[in-house]
Amino acid sequence: MRAGRIILIILIAFVLVPPAWAQSPQRGLAVVPELNKPGNWGQYHALIIGINDYDRWPRLQTAVKDATVLRDLLVSRYGFNMKNVILRTDRKASRRQINRDLRYLAQSMRPEDNLLIYYAGHGQLDDLTGDGYWVPAEGAMKDPSTWVANSYIKAILSSEKVQAKNVVVIADSCYSGSMLRGGPSLMSLDDQRYREKIAQKAALRSRQVISSGGVEPVADGGAEGHSLFAFYLIDALRKNDREVIDLENLFHTKVWKPVTEIGDQRPNVGRLKTPMDQDGQFVLYNATWVREQQARQAAAEAEKQKQVQAQQKAAVASAEMELQRQRFEMEKQKLALEREQLAQQKALEMERLKIERQKQEIEYAKLQARLSEMQAKQKANEKLASRGGGQKEQLLAAVSPATTRPPRAPEGSYHLAIFPLKYYTADGQNYDPDGLAKETVKGIAALAAYDEQLALKFSYQPIEDNAVEVSLLSDVLKDRQPAVWKKKSFFSRMEPDWEEIRKMGQKIGANLIVTGISDVGEGTLTFYLYDTKNDRLYTKNEKTYWQIIPQVAKRMVADLTKDFYKNH
Repeated sequence: MRAGRIILIILIAFVLVPPAWAQSPQRGLAVVPELNKPGNWGQYHALIIGINDYDRWPRLQTAVKDATVLRDLLVSRYGFNMKNVILRTDRKASRRQINRDLRYLAQSMRPEDNLLIYYAGHGQLDDLTGDGYWVPAEGAMKDPSTWVANSYIKAILSSEKVQAKNVVVIADSCYSGSMLRGGPSLMSLDDQRYREKIAQKAALRSRQVISSGGVEPVADGGAEGHSLFAFYLIDALRKNDREVIDLENLFHTKVWKPVTEIGDQRPNVGRLKTPMDQDGQFVLYNATWVREQQARQAAAEAEKQKQVQAQQKAAVASAEMELQRQRFEMEKQKLALEREQLAQQKALEMERLKIERQKQEIEYAKLQARLSEMQAKQKANEKLASRGGGQKEQLLAAVSPATTRPPRAPEGSYHLAIFPLKYYTADGQNYDPDGLAKETVKGIAALAAYDEQLALKFSYQPIEDNAVEVSLLSDVLKDRQPAVWKKKSFFSRMEPDWEEIRKMGQKIGANLIVTGISDVGEGTLTFYLYDTKNDRLYTKNEKTYWQIIPQVAKRMVADLTKDFYKNH
C-alpha cells in the first residue's frame, strides 16, 4: 500500500498516510480550486505538491501527474495567474522547501487573498501521538522528525497573523480525514440567488479541508494515469458548466459518490479546527466557460449580423431599382410641373398687367375729370373778363394725387402676418430647410403684392427686396416670442399652437395668419391660413419634391386665400 496526496484549504493541517504496503500503493488528495474575478473574489494563490520519486518510500505512479494537471487546469480554465502558483514535484518537494513555502505564503497573504494548498504523496500517522504527517521526498521510513507535521501546518494556517480570506487544503492521501470537523450545510445549486449567496459566503474567512479518505489508506491507481480521487476531481473541474461554484458543492455533487462506490475509501469535506474559520466558502470562477459563452454569443451575433447584411444588400438592390424608376417618374413630373408653373406665371403676369391697365384707366379718368373742371372754370373766367367784371382766376397745372404718393392697399384690405414656418429634415441628407423657408416667405410676400385685397404687415423674418414696409414679429411682440409649434406628446407630430397664435394675432391686429410645416426629405408640405376674426382655419396638404417646395407653397397659399375669399 502507498501513501496518498493531500491539498488542504488555507487553514488546514494535513494528515499523512501510513507506511507504504507491499501491494497497491495508497495516498490521499485535497484540492482547493479558487478563481478570482477582479473586483469580486480577490487574488488567488496556490501551493501544489506532487511526489512520485522517494528516497526510502515506495515509488508512486500518479502523484506528479495529478499535481501538474491540476495546476494547468486552474491556470487555463479558472483564471489562476501562473506567477501566483508554486509547483513542487519529486526532489524539489523537500521538507525544508515545503516548510519555507508554507511560511512564505502564510506571511505574504493579504486580507482579500485566497490560498489553495494541494498535497499528493505519502502520508503517515504517528502511533505514539496520533498526529498526521506529509512525507517529503527525502523522508525516512520510521523517523517522524524527517516529515512535515500536521500540527506544524495547522499551527501556521491557524495563526491570526495569516491575513488570507479563504484557505482550502485538498489532500489525496491515506488517513487524510483525521483533522476534519463538520462544516455548514450546502446551498442548493438550483437556488436562483445562489450566486448572490455564495458571494456573501466567499466574503467570510474559511479554512476548509477536502480529503480523499478518512482515517484509512486510499488507492494510488485510478484512471487515465490519475488516482481515483484525482480523476473524478479533475473531471468535475473540466466539465463544470457554471460561472461560479463553491468547492463543497463540487465535491458532493461530482466526486463523493463515484469515489465511495468504486474505491474502498470515503472522501470527505470539512473545516480546519481553528477559530479563524468563519464558515466562509472557497469559490471558483469559471473564466474559460464565461469566455466560451461570450464567444458563442458573439458568433451568434455575427451570424445574425451576416443575415441582416444579406437582407440589407437585397433591400439596397431593390431600392436602387425603385429609385431609378422614381427618378424617371420624377423627371416626368418635373417637366409637367415646369409647364404648369410657366402657365401660372404667364397668367399672373397677365393679371398684373390687367390690374395696371385698370389703375391707369382710373387715373386717366380722374385726370380727365380734373381737366374738364379746370376748362369749365377757365371758360367761366374768360366770360367774366369779357364782361369786364371780376378778376381773372389764375389757373395752375394740376396732377392727380394718386401719382404723387406710393401705392397702398385699398381701404378694407386684409392684414396678413407670416408666422414661423417649420421646415426640417429627418433623413440626414444635405438639404437646406432654412433656405427653402426663406424662399417660401419671399414667394408669399410676392403673392400679397399682386393681391389688392391683401396687405402684408408682419413677418417672423426680414423679406429681401420688398418695397412694402413689413414689421418683424419679434419687434411688435416684445413680451411674447413667436414660438408657435408644439407637440402634444413625445411621440406626436409637431402642430401649430392655435391658442397662442390667436392671442398673438389679436395683439398685432392681423386679420389673416399663414404658417406651414414641411419634412424636406420626404417632400411633405402642409400650410394653414387662420382667420383670426372668425376663428376659422383653412388647410392644404401636398407631397412634392424638395427642390420646388417654395413654388408649391406659394401656390398653396394662393389657393387658401381663394377659399377664404369665397366665404367673404
